[in-house]
Amino acid sequence: MLKITITETPTETRCILQGRLFGPWVSELRATWKKVSRTRNGRACIVDLNDVTLIDRDGEKLLRAMSKEGAHFLANNLYTKHVLEELKMRGWCGLSGIVASFLTALLLSVIVSGLSARTGSEVRGKGTKHDARTRVNSSNVAHATYSPTPQFRGEEDQDYASRLYRQER
Repeated sequence: MLKITITETPTETRCILQGRLFGPWVSELRATWKKVSRTRNGRACIVDLNDVTLIDRDGEKLLRAMSKEGAHFLANNLYTKHVLEELKMRGWCGLSGIVASFLTALLLSVIVSGLSARTGSEVRGKGTKHDARTRVNSSNVAHATYSPTPQFRGEEDQDYASRLYRQER
């Protein structure tokens, strides 16, 4: 059940909702909203959701439409605040949402590639003697891959490499 109370002042129209916004009550609020929006005459429209305990998907769609038509919502309980935040996030559709998502993804890829390059140079800069090559993937995790041929540097290493080669034969 949903109770809808409308109060009007010279500066605002206030819709106070109490109960659950679902099923047939969504249609009832939609009809009430149409009447209110026609008679607003430039006044602010405040929708008080403080006493709403449940909002279904159709109710969310209606609240989103009301928001696009200029309604402002009041909510003091965590559930209703969460639903309103979700509506704002889902409202990021269209061209502006796509552009914002693209820019966010681009920024994250630049940050990750910068960290990956820095981590890779730190790993390569160690100069340790070993028979494994090291690579760094995009999640900044170093992986050692087995190399059957040891990597040697300098005269001492070349001497050791030739002795190792002779032992294998």
